[in-house]
Amino acid sequence: MVRKRELIILVCVVLILGVVREPGAAYFVFNKKANIRSGPGTKYRVIGQLAKETIAEIPETFTDYEAKWIAIDAKTRSDKQTQAQEVVYTKWVHRSLGVVVKGDINEVDKYFAIRESDWSKEMQNLVLAGKVEVGMTTHMVFYALGRPDEVTESTTAKQQWVYKKPGTQPRHLYFEDGILTNMSN
Repeated sequence: MVRKRELIILVCVVLILGVVREPGAAYFVFNKKANIRSGPGTKYRVIGQLAKETIAEIPETFTDYEAKWIAIDAKTRSDKQTQAQEVVYTKWVHRSLGVVVKGDINEVDKYFAIRESDWSKEMQNLVLAGKVEVGMTTHMVFYALGRPDEVTESTTAKQQWVYKKPGTQPRHLYFEDGILTNMSN
């Protein structure tokens, strides 16, 4: 009976830790074939290469996403004498070799969908930055801002999308025939 209870508690802890970790997840998506190194710098040896569009998880303990060198694929090891856990980054990549995508794995899918679109590079960058401008399609706005809180439609192919963030004025976006024509806060 005790074993079953311990197993249930262990499963609950694993599920809770998994749920807690997901919002803080981050990934490194390679935009070209790249060397990975044993440390953060060119003085460290090359320990392998990864192909373009490879997705690597960034350890949750690594938070400096603007750094020149990004850690990927971390391991932990225990020090039996001190009972402490030490994080050891096993692979490092130069930031210029890809892009950091924060959020769950769906954000990586979104990144690829935008990059594989036929939108101009400028438009792709705006959408990835979460910015919108007049002339964007509903699809572009959806990728940039997410699902609106309200959508109202009129009989003349016009739509109004409303985004509500707590503590701010609602943001209204107006579309005509699927194109953003006006915005107001």
